[in-house]
Amino acid sequence: MSVAAGSSHSVALKSDGTVIAWGDNSVGQTTVPAGLSNVVSVAAGDAFSVVLKSDGTVVAWGSFGLNYDITPMPAGLSNVVSVAAGGYHSVALKSDGTVVAWGVDSYGETDVPAGLSNVVSVAAGGSHSVALKSDGTVVAWGFYYNGETNVPVGLSNVVSVAAGDAFSAALKSDGTVVGWGYYAHGQTTYGITPMPAGLSSVVSVAVRGSHSVALKSDGTVVAWGDNYHGETNVPARLRNVVSVAVGGNFFVAVVGSALPVISNFPNGSSLNLKWFAALKGYRVQSTTSLLPPVTWGNESATFQTNYGQISTTLPMSGSRKFYRLIKP
Repeated sequence: MSVAAGSSHSVALKSDGTVIAWGDNSVGQTTVPAGLSNVVSVAAGDAFSVVLKSDGTVVAWGSFGLNYDITPMPAGLSNVVSVAAGGYHSVALKSDGTVVAWGVDSYGETDVPAGLSNVVSVAAGGSHSVALKSDGTVVAWGFYYNGETNVPVGLSNVVSVAAGDAFSAALKSDGTVVGWGYYAHGQTTYGITPMPAGLSSVVSVAVRGSHSVALKSDGTVVAWGDNYHGETNVPARLRNVVSVAVGGNFFVAVVGSALPVISNFPNGSSLNLKWFAALKGYRVQSTTSLLPPVTWGNESATFQTNYGQISTTLPMSGSRKFYRLIKP
């Protein structure tokens, strides 16, 4: 199961490939099309929802909320492996590593840079878009007045990207997070909490509006940014989180039996993984790609317990791999 959150609504993908949605439905953003099935991922814009089906096609419902400067969904869009939804636009990643975007284009958010290729992940913000390339570098385009498209010079080894209303974030292979643009690190006034110093061991980051949520390898959650409505007040004892999504003034966490994915680049001889000792009985699985359909294989791992954690060391393969801890 995975979740996505818009400005005032949420969308969840169930294990049987069906979708449920709840929240504000003023423009039909939670009215899931009848008979929708075989869905493999979900995304949510400010007032619309987008899903990717197992056949590589895309289905959307709701409203872009504006009646001008709108690029329609490309006819015959296919071979899509990932989709992202921003304020009033969407971005799709195709199996050949190219990108397609549509929706409101007031600030160039759907103007994909010419020649952009080898993309492995995409994100959509309020009025900008972000793409992660296979070499771990990042490209951004669209609205830039707050620095949201000014990718830091030298940024590399990125494994995932996210985009908020006026800022962008990147998760690096060492588990740290880099942000740029407005609210990227969080001001200390007007109810804004800063990015926690020394934030590490992150396996997933989600952003929207003016706040961010990071999922750590131990299944816990850290949040920062705008806290006017308590959106960064992580519930006490929230544990075993496997997925997070951020909405306009809230966040959603999925709790389950499989811990989040950890990724690595082939830049060393071994990889050390650590989790809380309470998670005994789990096993390590790996895959070389997170693009659907994902095939996980069991890793041969010997666990050690030390200082309240369990850990294992795995040999580094010759290519990038993704790891998860799952209970049989």
